[in-house]
Amino acid sequence: MRTRIRIKIKTNRPAKSKKPLIIGIVGRRGSGKDTVAHYIAQKYNGKDILLSDYIDRILKIFHLPASRQNTCWLITKTRERFGKGILARAVIGQVDSNGFAVYLINGIRLKRETEILRERFGKFFILLSVVCENKIRLGRIKKREKEKFLRKDKINVSLKKFLEQEKKLVTEKEIPWLEKKANYTVENNTGKKDLFEKINHLAKILKL
Repeated sequence: MRTRIRIKIKTNRPAKSKKPLIIGIVGRRGSGKDTVAHYIAQKYNGKDILLSDYIDRILKIFHLPASRQNTCWLITKTRERFGKGILARAVIGQVDSNGFAVYLINGIRLKRETEILRERFGKFFILLSVVCENKIRLGRIKKREKEKFLRKDKINVSLKKFLEQEKKLVTEKEIPWLEKKANYTVENNTGKKDLFEKINHLAKILKL
């Protein structure tokens, strides 16, 4: 079966380079970013770094719930005060102090974040976009909320309302631009088996 993966730009990464490969992962809610990051990290000796974890740690210190509302507010205020690339700078320190072959920077949402990572890691940084049809994304989000949080406002939302709400989120505004600029794009409209086949194909290209 043909692997459906769109490759835009080839990364000329040395086959036996001692430097780690930094894979920034961008995608809309429900696209499967976490699944992709976890799989690559486990199979290819990688470290999965979720950008929102830095914000969640702050909320935890103050015994506040890591809800989307709290996370979005805090990350917005943090970026307003310290710059849009503040989370990317935190990542650099974590990468420099560890020894993994590949790092998955999960949850990139801003152009400035990619600029900072490219400035620091050069050709060893690539941007991977995980895309999925809107209807499928919404279905995954509803299932997730039903199983974990029982959020009726998300479980019962229509596709039209969902897309309208998404457009209003500050954290999601630059994602369409980033998707177009990604080095590689993986479609995640089917099951995990198909998705993992695409990732394995990409891993061969990247020489992981």
